[in-house]
Amino acid sequence: MSRIKILSPELINQIAAGEVIERPASVVKELVENAIDAGAKSVSIEVKGNGCELIRVSDDGSGMDGAELETAILRHATSKIAGVDDLFAIRTLGFRGEALPSILSVSRSMIATRQATSEHGNTIDVEGGAVVKRSMKGMPPGTTIEVSDLFYNTPARRKFLKTAATEQRNVIDVISRYGLAYPSLRFSLDIDGRVVLNLPAHLNQEDRTTAVLGRKLSGRMIPFRREMPGIIVHGLAAPPGEARQNRTGIHVFVNRRSVKDAMLGAAVIEGYHGMLMKGRYPLAALFVDIDPAEVDVNVHPSKAEVRFRHAGAVFGLVASAVRGALALGTTGPEGIPAGLSVPLHAADSGTEVHAGYGGGTLSSRSLDAGEVLSVVYGPRAAARMQTGNLFNEALPEGQDGFSFAGLSVVGILHATYVLLQDESALYILDQHAAHERITYERLMRVHASGSHAGQQLLTPMVLEVSAQEFNAFTEASDAIGEIGIRCEPFGDSAIAVRSVPQPLADKDIREAVYGLIHALMEGGHRGDKVGGDRAGEMLATVACHASIRAGKALTLREAEHLLESLVEEGSPRTCPHGRPLFRKITIQEIERWLGRRT
Repeated sequence: MSRIKILSPELINQIAAGEVIERPASVVKELVENAIDAGAKSVSIEVKGNGCELIRVSDDGSGMDGAELETAILRHATSKIAGVDDLFAIRTLGFRGEALPSILSVSRSMIATRQATSEHGNTIDVEGGAVVKRSMKGMPPGTTIEVSDLFYNTPARRKFLKTAATEQRNVIDVISRYGLAYPSLRFSLDIDGRVVLNLPAHLNQEDRTTAVLGRKLSGRMIPFRREMPGIIVHGLAAPPGEARQNRTGIHVFVNRRSVKDAMLGAAVIEGYHGMLMKGRYPLAALFVDIDPAEVDVNVHPSKAEVRFRHAGAVFGLVASAVRGALALGTTGPEGIPAGLSVPLHAADSGTEVHAGYGGGTLSSRSLDAGEVLSVVYGPRAAARMQTGNLFNEALPEGQDGFSFAGLSVVGILHATYVLLQDESALYILDQHAAHERITYERLMRVHASGSHAGQQLLTPMVLEVSAQEFNAFTEASDAIGEIGIRCEPFGDSAIAVRSVPQPLADKDIREAVYGLIHALMEGGHRGDKVGGDRAGEMLATVACHASIRAGKALTLREAEHLLESLVEEGSPRTCPHGRPLFRKITIQEIERWLGRRT
């Protein structure tokens, strides 16, 4: 008997579903893409629970007639591709014929649709991929798809879903991204009867970006644009002072398709080179408009990744566009002064790797992200970036019982490093890392004492947040309160901070609260890691954001006070995240450098 068998259509559909329907947000993504491709001007989304209970997507697009509806639920059926050549010139968001039947195969669903020229609409009910009912109904032009009891016949898939709040946040992320990409369309998102997003059609990208990312950015985003034959890069970048501790703030679109592309993200970060402290990442929306023949969008089942024919040219154009806009458009204490000359790096060298900015041509070969990083940063730094160890150098050497007590302050270097000395060496102290460790130790003592009441603020501190940030806050507000930061919702798009831990009573902790929320959005501080200390991780995040930054010039007296505080805390040698506080350079090393000894 042959061991090789043809799979049943039901099993084939479920395997296809596993490729493109990973979670409820995947369903929302596929259905919203179809609505946009259908020419909709308004798209409404409703979700119940974690999305398995109900997902309803309604649009006012072109709709389908009865025959088209019957065909649309079949595998490999599409209106967007006619021949092989179309695969290399894709101008729509969706075309994979298995998306809709894959959704239908793992749910109980209903599709209702009507064309403007039809007197009535047609509906079809599908259960596990099989049609169970057909009917006609009165309805406005467009299409409504209801997906209920998602994964009812694949319980293992349900088992591995995250909490309802996390799945809802993934849905918010999907709608936010399409809201950014299509400012001329109206989007609304309702979760459990509450309006989470209401994005009216906007005439310009900046208004929509502010509506999605938060009103606190209103009037502060810096536009950028560069172009050359076959490609245009444009978007909006936030001042360096709005940087985050993770990459969730970098939104990337290729031909208005939201993608997660490491090379493009690295290009945006390169545009901020020299303006952000280590471990901080920018907030930006990048749009790449390129000839479809120059990019492959079918390298991932859900089209979340792309591959450029000339990756190096795209990298250089994006990095230079962002850097140039920031150099001209950033002012005040949050960033570099207007007109400051920003050094250009390998990305602007005009070599074969990158495009010339004066109408040059694309390079003759394609580079992957690793090669691009190697060109820009050098091979050793690129290797550390790809392994996540760019700044984790070895701890400074020293004898047991080291203490800062025997050191004295001799100066400040570049408003970032405190120079210390003893009789045998020079010490270069990172002022941010040192203050971060001091703040962390004081917060940990208060937390360990059980004194979580905190310092009541005379006037609540109100923070404007995006829909995603608000969702993350509501999920973790109790945990945030347990470390002494008492917050509560202030409407549907703001948070009011009522009290803070005593060591932070005299500090503005807006960035600390934002940092906690962004870490939660990235998946951190869950408390479910082996040996994890959730409170300690959260306090380390707070300490990082509440400490003095690189670039803030300290007086000699402030530097001496920092040194005294390090002594009081037992002369720690690393920050809470394990980064060394200082580097020791012996007199012997200095003398060898200068030829005083061999």
